[in-house]
Formats: sequence, structure tokens, C-alpha cells
Amino acid sequence: MATWKKVVFGLLTVAIVTIGGCVALLDHLFADMCATTVIDQVASPSGKFKAVAFQIDCGSASDFNSQVAIVSGNKDVSGKDALPKSFFAADRDHGRAPEGKEHGPEVRLNWLSDSRLEIQHHELARIIRAENTAKGVAVDYRTFR
Repeated sequence: MATWKKVVFGLLTVAIVTIGGCVALLDHLFADMCATTVIDQVASPSGKFKAVAFQIDCGSASDFNSQVAIVSGNKDVSGKDALPKSFFAADRDHGRAPEGKEHGPEVRLNWLSDSRLEIQHHELARIIRAENTAKGVAVDYRTFR
């Protein structure tokens, strides 16, 4: 192989390794840019479940939000990956809805029975996701001013 080919091959190898290393480092540094904050936890009447209101904050590029998930009544939700995907999510619609705890729209949780949960949210909150059931629990939605 000619000398110039060896030099070009060597430079390309160094460039690929350097770029790959930078990508891996940036991925490691910014992997946890989103922070999850638990706002409220309300146990069902028997304690079998609990509804957890939380916020995921990914920085200034996204609006503050409030989300709700149902977990087992004895589950510790303080861990980084402790919460499942939410079945309810709302944001303040760029400030139209008033701020609740942790800057997202206020969400009120009320168990009507072990199989029925009521979620109240401000009427101006923008609803991103609102499923009618979660973990076998029926979910009712109400608005307030």
C-alpha cells in the first residue's frame, strides 16, 4: 500500500474514533437531562393502588406539565425509573392555565373507590393525554376554575 494511502487511512481511523468518543461522551453527559418530580401521591381506599401526580422537566424548550400514573400501593416512586408511562398529561398551554405545584397545571386526585379515580384539572390546561382506564381503574375527568 502506498504511503499516502496509509496516511489517509490512519487519519480517517483517528477521525472516526474521535467522533465516536465525542458522541458517547455527550450521550453519557446529557442522558439524564429530564428530571422527574413527584407532586402528589394518593392511595386508593384499600391501599391496593396509588395515583401519583408528577412532572417531567426537560428544560426550557418544553412547557411545564403535570402527569398522572397508577402504581401498586406499596411501590416506592422515588427512584429514577420508578414511574410507568402516564395515562394523563397536561401542560399550562403557554401560561394560560395557572401554575400549580412545581410549575405545571394543578391536578387534584380523588379516589371514588378502588376501581374509580377522579382527576380534576384547570379548565384552561391543555390536555395532552387522557385515557379512560389505567391498570383496570376507570378514570373520570372534571375541570375547575
